[in-house]
Amino acid sequence: MIFSMKAGGNINPASFVKLSTTADGVVLQSGDGEVVYGIAQPGTRRTPYSSLDDGYAAIAGEDVQVFGVGEECYLRLGGTVTRGDRIDPDSSGYGTTVTADQANYGAIALQSGVSGELVKVLVSPFLQISTGS
Repeated sequence: MIFSMKAGGNINPASFVKLSTTADGVVLQSGDGEVVYGIAQPGTRRTPYSSLDDGYAAIAGEDVQVFGVGEECYLRLGGTVTRGDRIDPDSSGYGTTVTADQANYGAIALQSGVSGELVKVLVSPFLQISTGS
């Protein structure tokens, strides 16, 4: 499902977002190791060929489209990813391959790519819950 949310700060296009803990209906750009809610729209908030374009999908208070669980969309990569990899956000909200010791992820790669590229992914946030065995 695609949601229209409010940005709680600057959000890069095609980056992971998380829910705000201080306001309903608000998302923030995800950082490294944070729980993912979805992926922001791939386009910028202003015409990309305009001198007014600042490169953001949204800034604080503006609407942003968010691709949620089960949606296929594009994600900008922050590292090399192989088709089928589980992906989580880096410090800029861009996708990186989950390493073996990490359990949380936000999407599964449907295409391979390298840092800076847009690849198609399946949004599928997963959070490993410890049972304390």
